[in-house]
Amino acid sequence: MGTLVSHIFPGTMFFFLGWWYLFNCLRNYHLQGVYIHQNVFSKTLESLGKIILCVAGMFSQCFSAHWLLFIKEEDPDSADWQHFTMYLLFFITGIFDLVCPRYGKNGRTLWYMSYIAAYLLESALFYGHTHDREILDAQCHLLITYSGVAVSGTLVYLLYNPSSIIASVLYSCLLVLHGIWFCEVGFIIYSPFPDTLWKLDNAAHAMLADVFFCWTFIGVVLLMLVIALIMNGYYSRRANHVINTRPLEMNGLLDSD
Repeated sequence: MGTLVSHIFPGTMFFFLGWWYLFNCLRNYHLQGVYIHQNVFSKTLESLGKIILCVAGMFSQCFSAHWLLFIKEEDPDSADWQHFTMYLLFFITGIFDLVCPRYGKNGRTLWYMSYIAAYLLESALFYGHTHDREILDAQCHLLITYSGVAVSGTLVYLLYNPSSIIASVLYSCLLVLHGIWFCEVGFIIYSPFPDTLWKLDNAAHAMLADVFFCWTFIGVVLLMLVIALIMNGYYSRRANHVINTRPLEMNGLLDSD
């Protein structure tokens, strides 16, 4: 069955990956003038970290389900096995992170396809959480599905336009949103606070969850805009400093001659 931790753990992973991608794509854009998507996303450290986290997640879900897919005279722990499958999907993308850079353009295409498939299949898994559930529970998981499909759609665009800085930033933004909403769903449905105001069978609360989702997206966009402006200012001053110091260095060389 689902728990607060089973939503916080993947949400935190998506959250930090989104910010990692944002800082790296903006940094590469300012240093190189063009953002080469696959060079950032294929770093070994990131790949190994993702693999380790996904393996930990898979084992935790197996222990939660008691390592049994079917239980006689009881309903199977289908939610645990769906979470296990999600970790398995992103474990496979971690393997692709390590392998694909060795195969040039075909490897880059395969890398994108692995991530597109992972987010689409993850969305299909969490769409299954909307069946035969209270309206608030179903709506929260439906919004997870929407954000996963949006991430996948952005990757489809990047597959054909890998140097688009706008699409790369949007991908980071949607991934951060995906992660934050995972955590918010955990606190809404499995609140650790005994006096929670959320009622799972209340349609008005389901509509309020939509509002919170939109506010989260707006907050992420504004925060990323501020970070982008700060990084732009930093690298602009850095570039001006390099330009201004080069003539002085040349004059010093001429004087020494």
